[in-house]
Amino acid sequence: MSEVTEFTIEQGSIQTGDRTVKVTVEGESNMPFWHHDLKVKAVLALLNSIDIKHYYEDGLQDEAFRDVEKVIETAKAAFGLDLFE
Repeated sequence: MSEVTEFTIEQGSIQTGDRTVKVTVEGESNMPFWHHDLKVKAVLALLNSIDIKHYYEDGLQDEAFRDVEKVIETAKAAFGLDLFE
């Protein structure tokens, strides 16, 4: 049974208190406590909003390729797929 929920995730440095990103997610989740299914939906929505053309226009294509490698590594680790490499 899905429920509509809202939560905020922040990332930054505990030592300095600097926050690098804050994301608020709202939607339906079938996981009442953890909401991992909703997190995946949010990640997919954010990834689908990226246009590589804008990286090229700003001369940041190398950064884009480094970032996509981080996304792939992080996704593998989140789902335990890095254990099979």
